[in-house]
Amino acid sequence: MAEENKKVESDYVKKRKKRDKKVMIIVWIVLGLFILGPLLFPGRFYMGASQGEHTGIVTAVEYNSHLTWGSNLVYFKTSTTSGQEDRYCVNDEAVKQQLIQFSKSHQEVTLYYSNDMIMWKWDCNGGDSIIYKVEKASP
Repeated sequence: MAEENKKVESDYVKKRKKRDKKVMIIVWIVLGLFILGPLLFPGRFYMGASQGEHTGIVTAVEYNSHLTWGSNLVYFKTSTTSGQEDRYCVNDEAVKQQLIQFSKSHQEVTLYYSNDMIMWKWDCNGGDSIIYKVEKASP
């Protein structure tokens, strides 16, 4: 009877060790995806590409010197009294210079922006959409 109990106990221990090993493999895979995911897929995924326009005031234009990919970020408010500031990026140097001039003069402008279905980090590091055109807002 003692040998039978040892055999049953031994089978139970073996099954438990096997199950614990599977659980640990799954845990390591999930942790690996959380850690390596941003490196393997360095983009933002949207449910469709979009384009639009936004009228307001450019509050700042800065260069975000990220460790790997830099970008020109544009901070934008709908009005001077608004507390919310939206963040875009600009890749075109001519448009960037226009935005710098508009931010100095505090003139109301209309931004035209777009984003693709997948925006990689090097497309717009830190911004939500890419500005491709800017013009003075019509009164």
